[in-house]
Parts: sequence; structure tokens; C-alpha cells
Amino acid sequence: MIPWFAARRARKTLWQLLQPALTDKPTLLAIVADKYTNEDRLRPFAPLAERFAGRLHVVLAAEWEQADREREGEAALRELGLVPEARRRALRDEGPVRVAVLLRQKRPVGLIDVFFEERAYTTLDGRPDPRGEEMRAREDEVARRIDEVLVRLPPPAPPAPRVLQPGEHDFSPAGLCRFCGEGSATLLACSGTRRDEGPRRDRFQLIEVD
Repeated sequence: MIPWFAARRARKTLWQLLQPALTDKPTLLAIVADKYTNEDRLRPFAPLAERFAGRLHVVLAAEWEQADREREGEAALRELGLVPEARRRALRDEGPVRVAVLLRQKRPVGLIDVFFEERAYTTLDGRPDPRGEEMRAREDEVARRIDEVLVRLPPPAPPAPRVLQPGEHDFSPAGLCRFCGEGSATLLACSGTRRDEGPRRDRFQLIEVD
């Protein structure tokens, strides 16, 4: 949850707050102006986070003043690579529909229509909330759409191999360097990855004077 007042207090932009919250795992991101009192009861975001458990990371920026929502949300979604029409849909509501962005490896892969509602477990007189069944049905539909997108996606690309630093060993599971053959207990730099510094020059040079 990233509330508007928290951003103002921290004197940070929405993008600055989003960056540490985003991971490479599938993420549902929504930026809304709606108010709330209990984030654990926000529908459908809290139930979706519970339903997908470790499969989906849910990030909700809520209570953003519309002017700030459009200005800072535009900048953040542009950084994520969202096209202009998708950014407009995600930041300007049409009726009760809210639009969330589905990300994988911090890149957008789809837009999902959601809603924003805070539901109590019971009414003021102690009876079950009559909206419960309707909300669960709507959450089921949102979850189904997310599943459809996630299932269609190809496997994520493997991370690029890390470039070894000069002198760094590349130890195999057996504990031997694949380049120079030294063991993992060696104190020597790896000759296979050590940068060639060229011929050394003497500190002092002979200067002939006529």
C-alpha cells in the first residue's frame, strides 16, 4: 500500500516509492484516488493477494489526489513502458471500474479491470454483509482474468550471466575455477580473468641531455 499522504510526508515521488516495491515476480499495480479506512478489507486487492499467495505481488497506490495521480502516475507508468492510451485508462476512471496494470519482470503485460470497495465482515447490527456474495463473484472474475494472462505468458527469460571482475574466479560446484583450475581456498587472482595491463614501465627513465 502506498498512500498519497505517505508520499507527501516522505517528500518522494510515486515512482521513487514504487521502485523498491516492484520485483521481477508478476505484480498487479493500481493507482487510485479512492479513500479507505482499513487496507485489509479493500476489495479486490487484499483477497487477490491472499488468493495468489507467492504467485502475485499486489501494489496499490491509494488516496492519490487526482491531479497528483495523473501527473505522478503518468511519469511512473511511462517509466514502466506503458503506452499513452494504457496510461490514460489506468489513471482516469470510467464509472465504478478501476484499471490495474499486470507486470512481469517490471514490464507491463496487460491491463485488468478491477474495482475498489471496502467491505466490512458484518453490518452495524451484526448481520453478514449482504454484498459479500456479489463481491466474491467479482473477485473470482478478476482472478480468472489474471490467471488467463499469466498462463499465456512464456517462461521468463533467464537472468543474464554476471560478468566476472578482473582476477575473479569462476568456481564450479566441485570448488575448482573453470579458468585457471585453482581451488576455492586460493588467495591468488585468477589468471584467466585478470586484465592484461600490458608491459610495465620503469618508474625512472634515462634522459639524455645533449
